[in-house]
Amino acid sequence: MALTFEQHDSQGDADSSIGTDTESSTASVSASILEYRRSLGRMYHSDKFTANYCFPTTINNEFADRYPSTEVIGTDLSPCQPQWVPPNLRFEIDDATQPWTWKEDYFSFIHIRYLFGSIKDWNSLFREAYRCCAPGGWVQSGEADVTFRSDDGTTELEPIFKTYQKLFVDGSRILGNPFFVHDLQLEAFKEAGFTDVETADYKFPIGGWPKDPKLAEVGRFVKATLENDLEGYTLMMWQDVCKWPKEEYEVFLMSLHKAIRNPKVHSYMTVRYVYGRK
Repeated sequence: MALTFEQHDSQGDADSSIGTDTESSTASVSASILEYRRSLGRMYHSDKFTANYCFPTTINNEFADRYPSTEVIGTDLSPCQPQWVPPNLRFEIDDATQPWTWKEDYFSFIHIRYLFGSIKDWNSLFREAYRCCAPGGWVQSGEADVTFRSDDGTTELEPIFKTYQKLFVDGSRILGNPFFVHDLQLEAFKEAGFTDVETADYKFPIGGWPKDPKLAEVGRFVKATLENDLEGYTLMMWQDVCKWPKEEYEVFLMSLHKAIRNPKVHSYMTVRYVYGRK
């Protein structure tokens, strides 16, 4: 599935949500889980789990709110979860790149999202998801592509977009973790043994340029979110991973903001969701 755009002319315990089963390898047994990695004024997941995840930590609990009759388990690499969560939600500190700690056929639904750049072996990831998914259950994977695209060629007006893409191409090579994973998603689902595999591709406009009012509103939100997060996405990749000249970073960042705000550019990014049933 794809979209075509038309553009305008111009109250509980603070830690009650964290799993505490001492028999599980996901249990918190050491203060080391609070040892975040700090770089360039920002906080990242601890080196205990990974030195290759280059985005700041975030999480949400919308799924548990939407499905109150289900038991929801969220995993992350760091204890950065909110204190107030729905009663049917708990969090565990775990690394999805390691063997999963749950028994076979445990979950009826597994949602995996935005791990591009942090997974070396996508086949292994989805094999574990398949093992832990109950027969008849579903696994869903959603991953973005960081490339700025346009159907009318207007992204060519801003060469800085190519620098942005090269940053992640080079970073992917250095880390050994792919950032452009849409084809890998589909291949890994099939290799793991899922049936009824389907894909859904979406275009997320950047800015309010689409003629469709709803898409224009989406674009304004995407633009605001992207501008707010650009430094978090790129700073560590630029200086720590690729080791590009530090004195050039601020110019790069300002140029990228300027390009995103250019009303003549009708850019978007793509997100692919892959679904599969066990």
